[in-house]
Amino acid sequence: MSTFTPPKSDKTNRDTDASNECRTPNAKPSKPQYRLVEDVEDLHRYCPGGYHPLEIGDDLNKGRYRLVDKLGYGGYSTIWLARDLHRARYVAVKAITADASISTPEASLLSSLGNSPPGLGSEIIPRLLDEFRISGPNGKHRCIVTPPARLSLFDAKEASTFGLFHLDVARSIVARLIRGVAFLHSRDIVHGDLHLGNILVQFPREVIDPLSTAELYNEFGEPYSEAVIRLDGKPLANNIPARVFIPSWYGVPSNDNILGEEKILLSDFGESFNPHETARFSSKTLPLLQPPEARFSNEPLSFPSDVWTLACTIWEIFGQRPLFEAFFATPDRVTAEQVETLGVLPPEWWEKWSGRWEWFNDEEGKLNLKKKSRGPDGVRMSWDRRFEYCIQEPRAQAGLEIVSETERRAFKAMLLSMLAFRPNERATVQHVLCSEWMRDWGWPALDRAGVI
Repeated sequence: MSTFTPPKSDKTNRDTDASNECRTPNAKPSKPQYRLVEDVEDLHRYCPGGYHPLEIGDDLNKGRYRLVDKLGYGGYSTIWLARDLHRARYVAVKAITADASISTPEASLLSSLGNSPPGLGSEIIPRLLDEFRISGPNGKHRCIVTPPARLSLFDAKEASTFGLFHLDVARSIVARLIRGVAFLHSRDIVHGDLHLGNILVQFPREVIDPLSTAELYNEFGEPYSEAVIRLDGKPLANNIPARVFIPSWYGVPSNDNILGEEKILLSDFGESFNPHETARFSSKTLPLLQPPEARFSNEPLSFPSDVWTLACTIWEIFGQRPLFEAFFATPDRVTAEQVETLGVLPPEWWEKWSGRWEWFNDEEGKLNLKKKSRGPDGVRMSWDRRFEYCIQEPRAQAGLEIVSETERRAFKAMLLSMLAFRPNERATVQHVLCSEWMRDWGWPALDRAGVI
């Protein structure tokens, strides 16, 4: 999903570096070729192997799905709200880039999970409603159809003045997420890319499905698009759309989310894998969320890597700011944040980290963590200081309930068990399900939300 989309009248245009030449997903175009359209996918990725050009009103899969709006985009897909004309319902259609369509496990994984016996937490796994392929000027594209979601947790926080959820809502979301990851792990699946942008708030079907397209637009606003214009004045090639659509806003700011309406879906299984069948040595999730073993260990990643990123995500659901922060997240900066918060790395990793001297002194076996403090007041940002700075103080400033001392201790114990540096010393998600915090705060919040 994209980041928060402001009201349509706030859109602006500027020149940008973009090209329709065929490039790898992370490549940057050498010369500006298109006028910038903000909050949309990279226009230069409309190239052979890249995005499929789509527009509102297009009919897909033999006329079954009619695109009515755009929900979001990612580096390897665009996501559209469509009307299922056979079933009189709205669905999300994810059109994957041609290159990624060759290897993505997402559809087969969702199908396998959907066909397995349901279990605790399976409710946050999207149902695969349909799958089909389309051909176009940029190649053959896999399309995945799932229930629609209204926004991501990241978008919900971005749309809020303070970027916070009410405490009981945060508890319920965290408990739902823990249950969902536990379900995945019980089916031998590592998600591989847990973060707020991949956790979506469900669209209540009873709210959206009865609406006609005209009624949908009347309720939420009509789609907004901008023309794609080449800076050299030449006509567009046929592999790029004439207009590009900005994702529409169907969401609710985080502080307006009420208990019982925070049902979530876990999305984007493009990086998911079975560690018993596939050896994965690098993490593709956001740099500040990557577990330390992805950098320092020669062992393949497995379920503990998900537990690490789950802990970081839980923190961010509770608070205003992430647990680890760096303006420019180089590997050394990420490791420095981890060490400042959690303590010294295991000895074999500490010796392996050649950049440690830039950040810390190691005198007579005692680590001086104040060499390059990044705290706002010049003091080391320890775990407890981060809790105050990221969670308690913003909640108090927003007039929201703060975390009690009893819950704070249980929350800290749960997360620290998930953030042990060595993967084999990290709590499993099954252990997290049985933690004191889940017992006394997570499960009760689910009960209050009406979750069975």
